Amino acid sequence: MIVAVIPAYNEEKTIAWAIRETKKYVDKVIVVNDASSDDTEELAKKTGAMVVSHRTNMGLGCALRTGFKEAMKTKASIILTMDADGQHEPRDIPKFIKKINDGYDFVLGERDLRKYPLIKKMGNFFLNWITNFISGTSLKDTESGFRAFRASQLERLYLKSDKYQIATEIVFEVGHKNLRAANVPIKSPIYVKGVGVMDGVRNFFFLMHRKDRTLLSYMEDLRYVLKKYI
Repeated sequence: MIVAVIPAYNEEKTIAWAIRETKKYVDKVIVVNDASSDDTEELAKKTGAMVVSHRTNMGLGCALRTGFKEAMKTKASIILTMDADGQHEPRDIPKFIKKINDGYDFVLGERDLRKYPLIKKMGNFFLNWITNFISGTSLKDTESGFRAFRASQLERLYLKSDKYQIATEIVFEVGHKNLRAANVPIKSPIYVKGVGVMDGVRNFFFLMHRKDRTLLSYMEDLRYVLKKYI
């Protein structure tokens, strides 16, 4: 089974389109409604998605982790993540599926950033370089939200971020778990302002924190394992 996880916060203008188009290529769409104040939840349900809603706004990372948990319950073999705002083309989904079927564990969409603002391109370049350097990976566009996982390998990743840092954390875990990873080119028909400069700075410091292993880190790991398996 192929499952798409779409985190959404106040995306009533695009959520129905995203679900309809995505359903053409996957078996199930899970929308994580992160306490939207508009009609995102109602429209997602009407369009045929499974909807899981947070009572309060928890952030992108928390929404993705909620979606992963629900996707695992379906016994999915491939789990994809996409944005709900229209900047990802569901028509690119077959590229991800093919790569997973070719033997890769993690596939990341690579956007064409040539039309993006200069500050965005510079920030993306820096974060991409430092993320790969610390994670031991060689991926392009590490901040991209269009991804695919082999479900059995996604279960191995230790993800705890609640906010935008989830993007760098995923790549960090992919590198440290030695997953076989690859990029695929994707279309990005519109530019949607998302991760800002300060988000990028926070991503950098979060990654540096994950790099360093302290006694506190091991205690956090132990709590995570106990919570997950007991």
